Amino acid sequence: MHRITSIVWEPRPWYNVELAKDIALVPYLLHKNHGCEVTLVTGPGEEYTYLKYLEGINFVVLEDSSIESKKEYIRKNIDDIDLFMFYGVTSHDLLMSEYLREIGAKCMKTCALDMNIEYADRLVFYKDPFFSYFDNMDLMWQSDATMTKFLNEKWDWNIECERNGYYNLVKGTSDVEYVPIEDRDNTILYVGRIIEEQKRVKTLLDAFALVSHELPEWKLKLIGPIDPEMFEYLDMFMEYHSEISDRVIIVDNISDKEELHREYERAKIFASTSDMEGGVPNAMTEALCTGCVMAITQIESYKDCIGENEAGLSAPIGDAENFSKILLELCKERDLSKMSKASYNRGKELFNLEKIAGDIYGKLCAGGF
Repeated sequence: MHRITSIVWEPRPWYNVELAKDIALVPYLLHKNHGCEVTLVTGPGEEYTYLKYLEGINFVVLEDSSIESKKEYIRKNIDDIDLFMFYGVTSHDLLMSEYLREIGAKCMKTCALDMNIEYADRLVFYKDPFFSYFDNMDLMWQSDATMTKFLNEKWDWNIECERNGYYNLVKGTSDVEYVPIEDRDNTILYVGRIIEEQKRVKTLLDAFALVSHELPEWKLKLIGPIDPEMFEYLDMFMEYHSEISDRVIIVDNISDKEELHREYERAKIFASTSDMEGGVPNAMTEALCTGCVMAITQIESYKDCIGENEAGLSAPIGDAENFSKILLELCKERDLSKMSKASYNRGKELFNLEKIAGDIYGKLCAGGF
């Protein structure tokens, strides 16, 4: 039996929400579908409400979340580990990879990069410690096709494309039943942090306000934790646009995964005005897998989501006027059902996390796992 360990290398515990993301779900699916023994290592943390859905994995809680405690765990258990899974390229990832080399660890190592072009361009990848980190990996992947191509042209290492996929944690499957467009509400849905930095939520609000008079039957719904700095802006927006305040709905974070999933199934359009993402974010993968038509900005991974506009439309980053035009076009689209089905089929084909984990397992085995 292959033995896999994943540790959050920063001096912190796992966050509960990470148990519902690929950082925990890929190892879990290697256990569930491919018989691997999986251990997630953490320090004392919050209540892990999602842990009950990850049946059969080992969840080890150390005395604290310090780097030294994690090093001690590795030192004591290194002979029982066949694979370490890294997620990202932080200073702590570099430190722990170097530590594995220092103690002569013979296990395989993988890294999910989740990069964007800006971050990749800042890395001095041809010098240590970055060179040694990448050179020490047996398998690396990026979560969108555009950045995978960019990295393979820029770097000497082979980078695979393994997208962030969708997996229904509660139901235990990546398969989603399609809800026809005519059974959905006239809702434009956003799910994520309600914040200006990176997510550019103001652009989305301004875009909807620009065309709301032409879309009297439509509403905009934002779901997610609200950044404290946004409260004043949201109050001003609602006051200034009082005529649509009843059609702009803001809901705090929904931790119940089934309740959140139903929000996707009820919406016709999913909108995102981010200025950057590391690959395809989880909210977009769930939107695709549930058949939401996509209205998104042209981040690196936008074509992974909409293809050649068959599953949605895109606008330049930071351009509320052009984003309002694609919202208007989609909301008035006569054949929105066709685009919805294309989105659903694209999600099923490209973003099924069980298939993605199986592909990773096949590549690991081909590499001597």
